[in-house]
Amino acid sequence: MNPLVSVIIPVHNGAHFLPDSLASVFAQEYRPIEVIVADDGSTDGSADVAESFPGVRCLRLEKGGVSRARNLAVAASTGEWLAFLDADDRWFPRKLTEQVALGEARPDAGLVLCREVHRFSVDIPEWFHGPTDGSAVTAYEPSAWLVRRAVFERVGGFDEARSLGEDTQWLSRAWDLGISHLVAEEIGLERHIHGANATGLIQNRRVVFDILRESVERKRARGAVE
Repeated sequence: MNPLVSVIIPVHNGAHFLPDSLASVFAQEYRPIEVIVADDGSTDGSADVAESFPGVRCLRLEKGGVSRARNLAVAASTGEWLAFLDADDRWFPRKLTEQVALGEARPDAGLVLCREVHRFSVDIPEWFHGPTDGSAVTAYEPSAWLVRRAVFERVGGFDEARSLGEDTQWLSRAWDLGISHLVAEEIGLERHIHGANATGLIQNRRVVFDILRESVERKRARGAVE
């Protein structure tokens, strides 16, 4: 029997994106899945959109940030694997099939990534440095992650005090613990570049510097850095 995958979708005022992302989840070849949408205090009816899809469990939360929304959705989930999807992105139908197969074949790996292509609904923003010709690259955003629940619990949840770069910081913590990852070769994710992506905001070098500094401090605390 296939292991249950919990699909975690945080959303804040993303009602216009959510139907496409949810449709891509239910178009997955893989089963069984459970789908949890964490509505982070939306005022545009995002929760109503989520609940219009049969099989979606929607958590109606007060505004607390994307990290808190993801963490609460994980706490409410029951799957052996956790798959995250941002409300403005879409999956290709074999995304979970390929990732679960790879992860189940390699129990030493705690995280399975996938490859992504990009869809632009605006002119290419200055912060974007990926391919614009439709070619695929390895994706590191949460929409590409498939994480073992046991590994997520070992690393801990997303930092709720961090408003930017929480996903990069989570990966840094995982890799500092020696968590290994794999990459499914089939393209699994269509990342939507629309001008308001959080990734554009974390180009601030201070955010990246803080994440690197925290990593060094963690290693020093364990005696890994002299």
